Amino acid sequence: MFAFKSVILTSVLPMIPTTGFDSGLGSFSSLSAAFLELLGFFLNIDVLLVVFVRILAFIIILPVLSGANMNNMAKLTFSLLVSLLLVSSGNIAEVSYLNTPLGYALLILQEFFTGFILGFMAFIAFNLVFFAGQLLDFQIGFSMVSVFDPITQVQVPIIGNLYFMIICAMLVQTGGFHKLLAVIFYSYEALPIGKAEILQNPALMNDLLGLMTNFLIVAFQTAMPILGAILIVDVAMGLLVKAVPQMNVFVVGMPIKLLVGLLLLILTAPILSETYNAVFEMAYSAVIAALKGLAQSG
Repeated sequence: MFAFKSVILTSVLPMIPTTGFDSGLGSFSSLSAAFLELLGFFLNIDVLLVVFVRILAFIIILPVLSGANMNNMAKLTFSLLVSLLLVSSGNIAEVSYLNTPLGYALLILQEFFTGFILGFMAFIAFNLVFFAGQLLDFQIGFSMVSVFDPITQVQVPIIGNLYFMIICAMLVQTGGFHKLLAVIFYSYEALPIGKAEILQNPALMNDLLGLMTNFLIVAFQTAMPILGAILIVDVAMGLLVKAVPQMNVFVVGMPIKLLVGLLLLILTAPILSETYNAVFEMAYSAVIAALKGLAQSG
């Protein structure tokens, strides 16, 4: 593949006529132009594949498109269409790599992990709602109950799964999904192909640590209103047991906590928009920071 491109350029191209007589199928010049376009596309297959790998790695872990809610063929088709748009836009610079199959394979691996890291930053940010939901489930009484999420193929907390579906719906409705796609689309300007330094990258590790710190802060901020109210209920139940020792706190306390928790979930539903804004801002900033970190090291 690598030596064949030079053979095409040196032997085949000079043989293509650029002028000629007209025929029923059109002039030779128009046919030659079409053939040259097709040949140019063939000669850029290696570039298209490298672009496709970064896009695909970003798509397979991006919220909404990740998991089993979107079949693999749809992911491949969508990634291929985006890659074709990128290559045809002219924003992709000339790709340079070691002119051997091993060099090309290493470049593909590098681009795959580049896209995966960018998508992983958004994935972590959006999964904080599962952590917040786990905290609420434990306090309300749903800790022993979980549901099988067909998207991630794992057992997830009930409230966390509810929050995640609401956040993903807001992501699509507000256009945040398109903004995340725009980041990977324009990432080739800030981080050209083959310029990312993935291993031994202190900037990338600092970005990941900062993301995990914000992860815990936003998760606790999301769960704290309901956790505080449940704590007040626990204190009240403790005082009631002291006043009425004959009362079975386990029989009375659990239904009360469950009812109070469900009521608070309904009352705090409007503030999920603020949670979404915080989650999306954190995810978007994390992806941009990772992109800058990879570019600076590259």
